[in-house]
Amino acid sequence: MTRILEFIVAAIMVFALAVIIGLALPSSGHIERSVEISHNTRHIADMLSNFRRFSDWGSVRMMDAKAQFTLEGPTYGPGAKVSWTSTKPNPGNGGYEITSKDGDTSVAWKVTGPWKGENKRFTITLEPQKNGRITKVTWAYDVDYGWDLIARYSGLYINGDPATLIQLNLASLSQQMAAIPNVDYSQTEVFVADVAAQPHLVVATTAPRSLDEVAAATDKAMAEIAAVMKKQNLTATGPRHITTVEWGDENYVFDVAVPVSSAALTIDGKSYTIGPATPPPVAEQTDDGAEPPAPVPGQLDRKGNLVVSGSVVARTGYTGKALVATWMGSPAGLPLTRLALKAYAMSLGYRFNENSNRYFDVMTTDPATVADDEQQFKVYLPITDNVPANEPVQPAAPPAVASGQR
Repeated sequence: MTRILEFIVAAIMVFALAVIIGLALPSSGHIERSVEISHNTRHIADMLSNFRRFSDWGSVRMMDAKAQFTLEGPTYGPGAKVSWTSTKPNPGNGGYEITSKDGDTSVAWKVTGPWKGENKRFTITLEPQKNGRITKVTWAYDVDYGWDLIARYSGLYINGDPATLIQLNLASLSQQMAAIPNVDYSQTEVFVADVAAQPHLVVATTAPRSLDEVAAATDKAMAEIAAVMKKQNLTATGPRHITTVEWGDENYVFDVAVPVSSAALTIDGKSYTIGPATPPPVAEQTDDGAEPPAPVPGQLDRKGNLVVSGSVVARTGYTGKALVATWMGSPAGLPLTRLALKAYAMSLGYRFNENSNRYFDVMTTDPATVADDEQQFKVYLPITDNVPANEPVQPAAPPAVASGQR
């Protein structure tokens, strides 16, 4: 009996000691880790202010490749949410919600997960270094334990799983940012547009990377298209489109296209309808290395374009969603605008494939009446995201003034 009493007293003393130590432990926890990333703060802040591609780069995917993700709320900024389910205890089930964004200096996430405590949150601060080309990213985790003594004891291990997850996020974020062009798009207005299907006459061409050479090649292509339009009794329904195929070190490979008034064509007395370019099935493509015979008018070329005459082919232009930016100035600024669009798309998580749906730009001013360095272009980057268009409404043209009136 004495031994039982001694055991009970010892247990009470141990419990009391544990309570006293628990009360002495901090009622909150804080850790942080930092890394320097070679990118400006806008790109990183935008990346951390949306969860569109978090399933690609976040640490959750590293811990469980089969984790299932769900997005909720707005796509960007406060209220945007991501949650996941996992059969593995680490990461377990959890989620993040963006609770605040302070310009390009900090982003805060609410944390939901198996860690002990309440009011769990990440605060990621961004400090520009070395003329803004490098950013110090500090990722902090804070949690309140209150009077939960077990949670206070768990705080002794805050440098375990939470710190490991932060390190993984920082390393993955750094790798993700390395793939994004470090082009400042903060002064570029970008919107989403719905691009409607239009029949196009197209000429593929190549020119050395000089404005004069590109202009000459474009003019030649436009002359060829104009001749076909006249023969087919077609009219242009909009300005020309220039699609970038390859921006090489020395040469620029591009397509010149003009939207036309009808999809109906007559070639050698036969009727054809302009449709999407449909490359032939792989099984029908030659695999013996021999060059296939050149298609004749009325046939499809190897890219699925309808050959019309000479180097002029026909196809339906791109149809779907696109990110759009406006450039005003010399055409020499177009390549940088394309890079800015790419950086914007990658930072905000839009999905695109520049090899299958390429950039294209449309000149919205008349080169015959507007100086070269004052031209205006719309630059398009096709995207696969099903997001609503937000293209600004163009102001209506003022009514014409009759002769003699002011």
